[in-house]
Amino acid sequence: MTDDNGRSVTRVHGSWLASGERWLLVWLAERMPRAVSSDLLTGLGFAGAVLTGLGFVLSWLSSWLLLFACLGLLLNWFGDSLDGTLARVRGMERKRYGFFIDHGTDVAGQVFVFVGLGLSPLMRLDTACLLLISYWLATLLTLIRAVATGVFRISYYGVGPTEIRIAVLLYTLAAFLFGPLAVLMPIGMISLIDLASVPIFLGVFCLYLVMITVESRRLAAEDTADAASAPRRNP
Repeated sequence: MTDDNGRSVTRVHGSWLASGERWLLVWLAERMPRAVSSDLLTGLGFAGAVLTGLGFVLSWLSSWLLLFACLGLLLNWFGDSLDGTLARVRGMERKRYGFFIDHGTDVAGQVFVFVGLGLSPLMRLDTACLLLISYWLATLLTLIRAVATGVFRISYYGVGPTEIRIAVLLYTLAAFLFGPLAVLMPIGMISLIDLASVPIFLGVFCLYLVMITVESRRLAAEDTADAASAPRRNP
């Protein structure tokens, strides 16, 4: 991957499932029909996110519609994870366009997933927005770091988009099988995912501040060293 100035950008993906997922995606890409393009897979991933959100919202009508949300998550993983791999396997990467359309649709898809979750019986909208902000903080840190350092880090502490999808999928299946996963609090019944959203947000936000501080100090030291070693121009 390269940025607009032709500088090499290193893609780092060290999540818990990264190695197995990478093998599976390459295996699927090598067997994908020629009629299937990366753009088609990107669209499929976005459609999966829309289906996920709709499944969550419509589950007010029937808990069976939570299964549509689960199907949407699977389609979202398939399309969003495979589009770039397919382009690389076929040697047909369009680096700037691919980067732009992939992450542009990702952001829109995340709105459908988390807002849909917040409008479902499973979760409150305000705490769902906290999870969305947490996801966006990690995404923004990834993009800012890629521009500043040339390192595009997909996962943090073993957690990447696939692990997050799996967590949402398992929670949704558990809610379908066992009903609302909630506990009685002084303010009423609160779902487990609502309770978890606040510490998740606080943890992610604190980590974001720490990583920004550490990275900015490292870059400042590098820039100072580069300036000191650069040949001086005559006035």
